Amino acid sequence: MNNEDLLKKAKDYRWYAQKASNSHYDMAERAEIRHKRLGIPVTVLTAIVGTAIFATLSSPTRSLWMQIATGLLSLTATVLAALHTFLNYSEEPAQHKSAAVKFEAVQHRSDIFILKIAAGDLQRDAALKEFEEIGQTLHDISAQAPTVPDSVYDSAHPIRSKAPPQEQIE
Repeated sequence: MNNEDLLKKAKDYRWYAQKASNSHYDMAERAEIRHKRLGIPVTVLTAIVGTAIFATLSSPTRSLWMQIATGLLSLTATVLAALHTFLNYSEEPAQHKSAAVKFEAVQHRSDIFILKIAAGDLQRDAALKEFEEIGQTLHDISAQAPTVPDSVYDSAHPIRSKAPPQEQIE
């Protein structure tokens, strides 16, 4: 019995691993941008608030509008800092990069598996066992990886082409 069915499924796994890896890299870039878009204003506002508080305290005439403005800036900086912490933008890029690297490893493992199958180097039982291990690894990575929105996944393309899995690797 030949292993053509395994070869086809291995190509599908490879294609999925590559697409998942690319989508996680895309998400890491987006998360890094979000981290900076919120983190930079938080840093600037807290610096302004700190300076304004000292200016207000050292001022002989503490005007009401300066106290209100300082209070509002302080409240805004506090809310933005809390949001930044809650939304976990600082750790999200690393989580997505880690998932992308793991999916890349499965992609490379699938490449080797495909080469072994195509060369006839694996008996059916050994090929099935290795194929099941690759599938389980994909499942484990997917279960632990952060979520990627469908729109990001759908827009991520394997590097070689936009072709469906059957035409991807020949």
